[in-house]
Amino acid sequence: MPSRLRGFTLIELLVVLVIVSIISAAAVLSLGALDGSPPAKHAAEQLAALADLAAQQAVMQGRQYGLRVLPHAYEFLLYDGSNWSPVQNDNLLRVRQLGNDVSLSLQLEGTAVILPKNNNKNGAGSDSNDGSGKQAIKPQIMLLSSGEITPFQITVSASVSSTQYLVKGDLLHGIRFLPSHASAGR
Repeated sequence: MPSRLRGFTLIELLVVLVIVSIISAAAVLSLGALDGSPPAKHAAEQLAALADLAAQQAVMQGRQYGLRVLPHAYEFLLYDGSNWSPVQNDNLLRVRQLGNDVSLSLQLEGTAVILPKNNNKNGAGSDSNDGSGKQAIKPQIMLLSSGEITPFQITVSASVSSTQYLVKGDLLHGIRFLPSHASAGR
């Protein structure tokens, strides 16, 4: 007796595809949870992207921007011709609080800078008294309309590990995020 050839039905194929897609989705999600972009890495990538955006806006708008780095926050400032003030009405360049699990340190032209304390809830600390009783704020990093950038290196560290991420800026290479490295031995 000749045997009859039988293939898979459409329902059987669809069931197999659903099972494979569920397993694939679970694998992708679990791999994402393992890598999970730690808060320090996310903060460093975001800082690099926002600083680069501010530098580009400075050139396109003909304005002088500054970046002020604090131990657990950073903020973008705008120069009005006589004073620096926090950028207003711009959700991208708003003050960024990083929390106590992420720390920032700053080097300008290879020299470590002592960062001012975060002394109010908005992250904007004060640097000096301008004589009028108001505290003046100043950026450590200039992002000028001419395209010039103060050479800097910001180290973003996680409190739970020795992993650090770097954000570097200079006139030749622009502003860039550099992959992580362990702080031991460096």
